[in-house]
Amino acid sequence: MPELPDVEAVRRYLVKSGIVGLKFTDLLVMWPNAIKTPSLEDFVLGILERSVCSIDRRAKFLIIRLDDGKNMVVHLRMTGSLLMRSPVEPRHRMTRNYFTMDDGRELLFVDPRKLGMLWLVEDENELVSMLGPEPLEPEFTADLLGQILSKKMAPVKALLCDQKLIAGIGNIYADEVLFTSNIHPLTAGKDLPRHKISLLRESIVRSLSRAVDLLDGLVEQGRGLTESYEGVVTLQVPRKIGDPCSSCGRAIQRVRIRGRSTYFCVSCQPRMN
Repeated sequence: MPELPDVEAVRRYLVKSGIVGLKFTDLLVMWPNAIKTPSLEDFVLGILERSVCSIDRRAKFLIIRLDDGKNMVVHLRMTGSLLMRSPVEPRHRMTRNYFTMDDGRELLFVDPRKLGMLWLVEDENELVSMLGPEPLEPEFTADLLGQILSKKMAPVKALLCDQKLIAGIGNIYADEVLFTSNIHPLTAGKDLPRHKISLLRESIVRSLSRAVDLLDGLVEQGRGLTESYEGVVTLQVPRKIGDPCSSCGRAIQRVRIRGRSTYFCVSCQPRMN
């Protein structure tokens, strides 16, 4: 599933494509179930002849701001992506919906598993107001992270993946930041000492920023970024039981935490006494 680095890479790709300032002149909806609100007719009428003012991201949501003050909000879910295509290029075979821009190019909503979602809303907060703080914003300090984790009995892996606590981190990058912090994923949030919280915060910022930069050039492939071959080889935690740890060489272990497969090294991430 796309996580913060994947979605931020798509946002950057769209900005670099030059879509900001362009107008939607047509659209073809081949998978109407992707549109969650408003009705299909109102969605189409609300998009046509509107120009893109800017593109923002909140957690795993893309927010395409339009010149009438409304916002097209996109959640890519498991396999979704947005691609810009020139008229001479063939459309991606997994294109579900597409938007024609006034420069002749098309914005493709590519989604092999048909799980992605689109909204047209006046205020995106009706979708994102319950989300926690953004981990790449300056306000995400060690003190704030400590407040989030304090008094929490749940495993730190589960807490990192809780979007109401911290926005944008998913299963893969939670494993990454815990590995680089040498924290066992089953450690209760309340049991992390101050120095480990500071280290965890640094690992979150470093790992997510590094991932965004690495994935930035992969968007045009139209498939999963982190989970593509090019993305997987950059991960520090192998996602296969028995593969050698990238740090000490011991076999990687797996445990399920709140239904999520969690990969870690028992040597580099020992349980706290």
